Amino acid sequence: MALKIIVTVFAVFLCTRVNSADPEPWTTKGRLSALLNDQFGDNRHHVTNPDGKHAVFKFLKHTFKSYNLQTVDAEFSSDDPNYKGVNVVGLWPGRLTGTRLDRPIVLTAHYDSARDKAAVDDNGSGLAALVEVVRLITSQPCMQEYTVVFAALDLEIQESRGTDRSACYAGYCGSREFVNQYMIRYLNSLGIELGIMNGVIILDSILNYNNTEGSQTVPQPGIYKETPGLKEGYESIEQDGFRGNFIMAVGRQEYDYPLYSAFYDRWDDAGQVKYKRQSALIPLKDVVAAVEATSDPYWQVYQRFIRDDLTSYWNASTDIKAMHLTDTISLRGREKLNRGVDDRMPLTDDRLGFLKKITDVVTRTIMDLAEFKDDCKDPMTEAPDAFRAGLKMTGTIAMPDGQQQNISVTIDDFTPSGRVEATVTSGWTLKLRGRFNPDDFHLALRVKDPNWDNFNCVASGHLHEVDSRVLFIGEVNGKCSDNWPHQILTMIVMDQPGFTGLYPSTTPEKLRTLLTDHFGDNRHHVTNPTGKTAAAEFIYSTLKSYGLQVYNDNFKTDNENYQGRNIVAIWPGPQAFTARDRLVILGAHYDTCRNNPGVDDNGSGLAALMEAARIISSQPCIQEYSVGFVAFDLNCGESSEVDGSACFDGMCGSKHVVEDLVAPLDPTIIQGVIIMDSILNYNNTPGSQTFPDHLQDTPGVQLTYEETKEDGFRGNFLGILARQEYDLPLYSVFYNRWDEAEDPQYKRRDMMVPYKHIADVIEATTDPYWRVYNLFFNEDIKSFWGSNSDIKGMVLSDTIFLRHREIESPGRYDKMPLTNDRLGFLKKITNVVTRTAMDLSGAKGLADCKAAVPVMLTQGIQLAGKVTLSNGQKDYRLSVKPFIPNGRVEASLSNGTWSIDIAGHYDPDALLLVLRIQEPTDVPSVACAMRGHLVESGSSVRYSGVIDGSCSPGWPAGKAGFSLDSSKGVQGGGSGSYVVVGLVVGVALTLLVAAAVVFIRKRRAQTVVTRNSPIFRPLQEET
Repeated sequence: MALKIIVTVFAVFLCTRVNSADPEPWTTKGRLSALLNDQFGDNRHHVTNPDGKHAVFKFLKHTFKSYNLQTVDAEFSSDDPNYKGVNVVGLWPGRLTGTRLDRPIVLTAHYDSARDKAAVDDNGSGLAALVEVVRLITSQPCMQEYTVVFAALDLEIQESRGTDRSACYAGYCGSREFVNQYMIRYLNSLGIELGIMNGVIILDSILNYNNTEGSQTVPQPGIYKETPGLKEGYESIEQDGFRGNFIMAVGRQEYDYPLYSAFYDRWDDAGQVKYKRQSALIPLKDVVAAVEATSDPYWQVYQRFIRDDLTSYWNASTDIKAMHLTDTISLRGREKLNRGVDDRMPLTDDRLGFLKKITDVVTRTIMDLAEFKDDCKDPMTEAPDAFRAGLKMTGTIAMPDGQQQNISVTIDDFTPSGRVEATVTSGWTLKLRGRFNPDDFHLALRVKDPNWDNFNCVASGHLHEVDSRVLFIGEVNGKCSDNWPHQILTMIVMDQPGFTGLYPSTTPEKLRTLLTDHFGDNRHHVTNPTGKTAAAEFIYSTLKSYGLQVYNDNFKTDNENYQGRNIVAIWPGPQAFTARDRLVILGAHYDTCRNNPGVDDNGSGLAALMEAARIISSQPCIQEYSVGFVAFDLNCGESSEVDGSACFDGMCGSKHVVEDLVAPLDPTIIQGVIIMDSILNYNNTPGSQTFPDHLQDTPGVQLTYEETKEDGFRGNFLGILARQEYDLPLYSVFYNRWDEAEDPQYKRRDMMVPYKHIADVIEATTDPYWRVYNLFFNEDIKSFWGSNSDIKGMVLSDTIFLRHREIESPGRYDKMPLTNDRLGFLKKITNVVTRTAMDLSGAKGLADCKAAVPVMLTQGIQLAGKVTLSNGQKDYRLSVKPFIPNGRVEASLSNGTWSIDIAGHYDPDALLLVLRIQEPTDVPSVACAMRGHLVESGSSVRYSGVIDGSCSPGWPAGKAGFSLDSSKGVQGGGSGSYVVVGLVVGVALTLLVAAAVVFIRKRRAQTVVTRNSPIFRPLQEET
């Protein structure tokens, strides 16, 4: 069963992002010294100091739990019938924990000691490092990709049968129990191949730094210096005067390379060069068998290096990557021999510095392998506003017999770090602890104080905000109570009884954050180029994070030194880029004029656009038709005589979008274009609204004038600009949603011109009212209507300069105050636009969102096979990340040297999976599609169909057939049966892809990638 645990302690940086550079992942000599003196300095043997050993066990278990690891003490039988060994195991989950795409990294240290020895170096030092790595890893603010497992192991020390009460005759009993009874069973339950996991790092005696010449010995030096894999190390030690000034990394050449190379890279970057490293890299994959058979001529030397917990892992499977870090223990001299349980190794400054560097480098190595991120979003900002301590949600679980079982979830605590504690009741009561991931709105809760029976019980899913209410859609998996079915069961709970569907909503707080943090400053390429670029990057990265297909539409401008940049994003429906699609486009310009502060014009339109994208892409059901989101550049026109002007006639960005992307389309597939330009300024003061001359006589807008006059010329309305009759299918839907929405104090006024070809009327200047029309329609909608008047469209505006504000002559720094009335006005507009787009795109209610999804797709899958190109068949691999309830799944297509990110949806009725490039680089690649049927065949999944379009510069024109099968890819267990995810999965699922680097990271068995980790600076001497 999937063991998904998500618990965290991480710091919050600013209000929307947190940064993994703070806190820094360094330990200190003071912390290590305190651990060695206060906790790990005494003998820890079950005969000579049972109380001391038990105290350390309790300390380790308490410490693991205090750092929010899901912690289990795993008791096992020993060779002493009167003594039970016990390992302490803690899991720190990643985003892929509990799926077959997980690549766990394991860090271990034994906590027992020999009966007649002090235990500072062996292995108090390994324990001190282990505990500090736990603290440093769990203090990182962002969720990593893969699981990190920490294990403090009992009974590593070997004692002969003749010794009184000996408990481990062969040695390594704790690690043998851990790998066979825990680690391998866990990986097998998820279908994770042992060779794919990131590996095991063993810490055993890592304190003794001795720079005295001759302090380091080697076993059988005459043979050692000739032993393959060791002789290079011997030569280095000999050249350095046999000084014990290094850490020894023991592994196998090639087989453990991804593990020890990652460690070496971090060690070499860490500075403090007096602390060196040496290697013992054995050239035999099955070195344990070679030693046992005494068949290799160097077996006796190799035996000295695997006489520790390494033997347990390589005995269990030679596919397990493992590395042992040690100071070589008895081979390295110390001030005096260890002559008893009270004879501790002195903690010199050099030794503590040595241990500090090892601890820090191990920490950073694990962060690299587990793929920690540089930064992430703030949990408190991203979670629904009502998701706080005390919230109670009720709902049902769909049981295997088709019955609905009631369930309630009470949030006991939700901290700024994203940690969640909850009580779940459904005929039984469990205390759960977990972690909310703000990057994908995922929440996973596991048993707070587990035993082995309920360790794998998990409730996981996604949070949605629905009209300020909280909806949780997910699954319950594992054995949560007696007689609980071992199946994936759908759960839906909400803090509102009788809930039947999704009603999306933004909040004033979210809008305020967008306007304050991202869209509150001038965004002109001359007066604030840095601010404009920052806004563009935020728009692009945020839309991408929502799973939309995102494209930079770059274009030449009237300034040869400035390139325009539109940002186009698509949330595709099942018929995207076909004649059956009915596209809805939402647009807002993101540039400002050079003296505009940028809040109302047009930060408000951008905030609404971003929130509409977030809400629409978070719905659990895929809509029928595609929705496009466009942030236009260069709406502001400037005279050619103005220094640095880049758009002489205005609306240059929207013109290029129309020419580049819209004009080639049949206008009948576009349901409508909604332009949002300045929609914040609500002013209920009498006389705050003005009008241009002759408006009261202008056909189509006289009624607006009369209604505003009767209301005292108050600027309390949204202006809606469209064409009578021609745009009726668009604005009538908007009107219906507006009139049924709350907050009636926010009104609407209609400005309906009687001309279909209004752009031609304005250009001809023959109509007596053309100047009035031009005043209202001098917006990006003119670009669409100027290209094709059959395109339906409308503009939403607060009428900008025709409405008074506190600051009559704003400059670059004179921002419009964000009053509650204005934010409420913007909230209503945003919600109505969102619901209008959902109505037009055919969004489905939750009750209509039922689908059967192959169980292998729900947990992620690897498929491999052939793509038939014009020059023959080529091998390709499709890596699909776990399906999640809002339809977003990440995937990549690769042939080993070339890869693309793809995004799409799954239609369960037709068993059809359609994938598209997530970040296309040119117009032709926007329409590239991989379309085929996804079906189960026995215990595998088969995906076959055609790839159509120009998917890359080197991709051949025309259609290419493909056939991919999970039996040829990397896969694990699974029955292959269908799981009914009712009420969770949309009739069409949208599959989204992480960056192309994801594919490379999944092949970490061959390559170590560290670019996503923060820069590793040289270690400081002390803090």
